[in-house]
Amino acid sequence: MASSLRWILVAGLGLAGVSASPGSVEAAPSMRALQDQVESSMRIHGSLDIGADGHVVAVRLKDEQAIPAGVVGFVKESMAGWAFEPTLQEGRAVPITTPVSLRVVGKVQGDGSARIEIRSASFMEYREDDLTRPARLSGSVPTYPVRTAGRGAAADVFLLIQVGRDGKVRNVAAEQVNLRVLVPPRQLDRVRTAFADSAIQAVRDWQFRIPTQGPLADRETWVVRLPVRYADHSPSRDVPAWEPYLPGPRQRAAWQQPEPVAVAPDALGDGVYVAGETRGPVLKTVLGQG
Repeated sequence: MASSLRWILVAGLGLAGVSASPGSVEAAPSMRALQDQVESSMRIHGSLDIGADGHVVAVRLKDEQAIPAGVVGFVKESMAGWAFEPTLQEGRAVPITTPVSLRVVGKVQGDGSARIEIRSASFMEYREDDLTRPARLSGSVPTYPVRTAGRGAAADVFLLIQVGRDGKVRNVAAEQVNLRVLVPPRQLDRVRTAFADSAIQAVRDWQFRIPTQGPLADRETWVVRLPVRYADHSPSRDVPAWEPYLPGPRQRAAWQQPEPVAVAPDALGDGVYVAGETRGPVLKTVLGQG
């Protein structure tokens, strides 16, 4: 597994805006330092059966046949050992079934071995017809920032959006920008900013449907998370596959309230997710152990 993962992490990342040969790129310490930060991630969806005592009873993975056997074994073994806070209904602990979305991260170590870990997990599922949660109604699609980011660059932008009772956007900020094409160190900030600005500019004019039912309906504002994907092609997100990327720093918006449960935005599926929401089981197991 180590050799195939090495190819994904190193050869699978294009070098946008670099005219030098691969040999000279390897010799440049600053570019080499960036290459060492490159990770490869795979989003895996499935479901869990959790017993009344909070322990996992069964694990099911979607499209399991498309996932490398070693990853399947690692993920299932890891999840089987997870522990959750018991779910209470009318004061009694009950067994439940929950959807799960994982971000599995792989990275080649200095000695050539490969390390994989479950970096983050989400137990929320987005449905457009859910009237208890905000949903996008209309708005323009973000445009690719060719002039500022350059051709061939690609990124995932994770937005935080504050929506008012009129369904209009009050505030928007980029929480994180992960690049999926390596660029020279001197261009990092400019390219990340270009993608963030493009997404923010488009979303400012969006119209959202606000919750009309449930415990969130009486709020004055809602803060939601939204992933925006920039790519020169549209790969299917339904089939798990390794995708290399250069992780960006996590930013906090000044108007964002503290969240009771830590959430990794890049573990969420496509859709609109309420920030700070505690819906779903509470995982007690600490992730990131490979």
